[in-house]
Amino acid sequence: MGRDIESNDRSESPRGPAERSVPPSAPEIPLVLSRERESVQERGCMYQLSPAQRATLADIGRFRTLAADELLTYRYQGRSAPFEEDLRGLSAQGLLQRRTVWTDGKGQPLTVVVLTKRGKNLVQHQGWASSGQSVYCGFVKLREVHHDAAIYRMYQAEAAKIVQAGGQIKRVVLDYELKRNVYQPLAKARTLPPLEYARQQSEIARQNRLKVVRGKILLPDLRIEYATRSGASESIDLELATRHYRAGMMRGKAEAGFKMYAPSASVAGLTAAFDPEFAAQIFSF
Repeated sequence: MGRDIESNDRSESPRGPAERSVPPSAPEIPLVLSRERESVQERGCMYQLSPAQRATLADIGRFRTLAADELLTYRYQGRSAPFEEDLRGLSAQGLLQRRTVWTDGKGQPLTVVVLTKRGKNLVQHQGWASSGQSVYCGFVKLREVHHDAAIYRMYQAEAAKIVQAGGQIKRVVLDYELKRNVYQPLAKARTLPPLEYARQQSEIARQNRLKVVRGKILLPDLRIEYATRSGASESIDLELATRHYRAGMMRGKAEAGFKMYAPSASVAGLTAAFDPEFAAQIFSF
């Protein structure tokens, strides 16, 4: 969920709709990884892990919260037997937690997985995440679980486009990391006179490749950093729109240069609420 940052505004942003289909999965994920388990020692503990399990831990860690069904679909290509075997093994070794939550007000359960602190340390210390990649553990607020879990699907849709164009994904940046990079220096500038604060705000936004829109630094839900076919370094900022979006928020996100996505199930009921100009810019997944 994107956050808008200004000196006296730390509230969370609402969300909204979509159109246009995109490929359902990203070819960056190897279809087959070895399932032969090997011993891995970490801080006096010995783990038995296969390359497939290591990749699963790294994927969960970089997105913090993943819906179990999404992990099954994208990383395991729908193969439920190895999926269940890996999650049981990772849970038994204290590296992963699985939990079912009800948070959407409709009584629909969502099973999500996160790393434990031990799992996070293992991924980081063993270097299983890409260079510079932040790794997360633990559950976020329950009211944010559905939203955070959907970010993985949004990522897969955009990653497919990047890889099909010959690009290579380097790392992903969640809004947690962007918030830290922006909030900390911005807090130090709070006592400055208005003009000096605005100058500092613009510089902080520039350093983080963000924009100030109507006095606020807008944060995307997800940034994908990648190398193009020619080897050039690029990034793209993505925003997950939900039914909570208002037209003004849509306009701000568009001005900030974010690429907008929304779940396909939301398209029919939400597109009518927005100007065609904005609705045409939203991709479904």
